[in-house]
Amino acid sequence: MKIKLIAFLAIGSSLLALNTCHSSDDSKNENANTTNLPSVIITKPQIRNLPNAITIAGQAIANQEVKLFAMGNGYVKMWKYDIGDMVKKGQTLAVLGNPELMEEQVKAKAELDGDAAIYNRLESVYSKTPELVPLEQVDEAKAKYESAVAGLNVVDSEINYLTIRAPFDGIITNRYVDTGAIVQNGLDRPYTEPLFKIQDILTIRVNVSVPEINSPYVTKGTPVSITFVDLPNTVFNASVSRIAYGLSEDTKTMLIQIDLPNRDHVIHPGMFANVNFTTSATDSVLSVPNQAVGSYEQQTFIYKVIPVDSASGNLNWENGVKCMVKKVNVQLGVQNATYSQIKYGGLKAGDNVVISGNAQCADGSMVIAKVVKNL
Repeated sequence: MKIKLIAFLAIGSSLLALNTCHSSDDSKNENANTTNLPSVIITKPQIRNLPNAITIAGQAIANQEVKLFAMGNGYVKMWKYDIGDMVKKGQTLAVLGNPELMEEQVKAKAELDGDAAIYNRLESVYSKTPELVPLEQVDEAKAKYESAVAGLNVVDSEINYLTIRAPFDGIITNRYVDTGAIVQNGLDRPYTEPLFKIQDILTIRVNVSVPEINSPYVTKGTPVSITFVDLPNTVFNASVSRIAYGLSEDTKTMLIQIDLPNRDHVIHPGMFANVNFTTSATDSVLSVPNQAVGSYEQQTFIYKVIPVDSASGNLNWENGVKCMVKKVNVQLGVQNATYSQIKYGGLKAGDNVVISGNAQCADGSMVIAKVVKNL
């Protein structure tokens, strides 16, 4: 009996040692699996009053801008204005020469004078003694005279096109040709060189591309404040002047423009601007920090985490909790520099959303989630 009892105790001790060893290995494996998981920082969506102030980059452009081409062939006889000169609408900027047209004008005038003399003589004779001149002959002379008038008008118009005039009040920002340069008609030759570039900068337009998500909150007359990168100490207060309403197919943004007076020419076309739109505040909306929001192929989403041990009521979020990631598609509302409104989506105030480490998340993946305070 003693031998059997000793053998039983020895077997029991071996089994106990084996079980203890397996338990220790399982614990080590579990800790190893947890240690290898990526860590993310989370927070909870909150109900906030979002001041709807939007800051978007913009760019200054001229109120009007045009490159002036010749409307006839010729050479540059003279130019009157150069880069930086202010000009008025209708002022002569340059004059072209075309000897061939001048010869055509002389010939057309001579033909007109001859046809006019014949017509006037026949018409005078016919009015005094109709029986001496057939009416058909008078009509034929009249038609020939009127044709000569039209021919001279055509040549005069072509010569008039040799004078290049300013189409509006503005400033010359480029001169492309010098005296004696040969220029060609720009009406039917798209690759010909222009003569001048002129801009109207007494008024500056600021172009801003408003994202689709903010477009419903920007209307004509919305107040704005504008600062330019190159004019850091100056703030321009204005309002939205015009809205395109349609969204760009490529960027899903809406073009708006703001007009700024620029009589002292301190704003130059091409300057980059920061445009702050002041719209009405949005009260009591579910919102998350902007870091939580992701986007792919025009679908906005948020990663939320669900504890694996969801039955436990004592989760230590500060030290980290093992969680499964779930990707939630959402639709955003108002956005400002810090927070985004969640308009639609499977998200509520008690959820835990990822705000740091999003790149390590995927739908269904495991992570260690830690809470962040004071956000």
